[in-house]
Amino acid sequence: MVKTVRVTLVRAAVVVALAGAGALFGVVPPAGAAAPTVTATTTAPAHAVGSAAHPAAAPARQQPDPIDVVQAYFAALNNDEFEAAWALGGKNTSGRPYDGFVTATQGTDQDVVSVDSVVGNKITVTFDATQTDGSHGRFTGTYTVQNGEIVTADVHRA
Repeated sequence: MVKTVRVTLVRAAVVVALAGAGALFGVVPPAGAAAPTVTATTTAPAHAVGSAAHPAAAPARQQPDPIDVVQAYFAALNNDEFEAAWALGGKNTSGRPYDGFVTATQGTDQDVVSVDSVVGNKITVTFDATQTDGSHGRFTGTYTVQNGEIVTADVHRA
């Protein structure tokens, strides 16, 4: 009902404005012509929920699966996509400014990651880090993910 009244009022205002503009520019209907009739009826679609007085709640933004975030983090590191890795949680876990994070991770050529367990938003992994000089380091750690971002990491040599 409220929407129907608003649309009718808006359309009536447009007609009045156009008629006023026509008079301003010398465009007037011929003498004795009937004034235009405007009828506007609108209804909410069947799938619409809520009203102007009670709008529907916006759908919740679905958060990525925590395991996907951790895997995306390592994929970004493996592809030298440092900005992506930083955004996925490097900024929260490295303890360094961005330039230091990049410098520290550039020495790693490839991380091969195995997921050991998933408990809620905590992902425990083991990974083999192959350095650019060919040496290897084996690590294990737990990454905590919130809102699509790694917020803490507890990683140590295995």
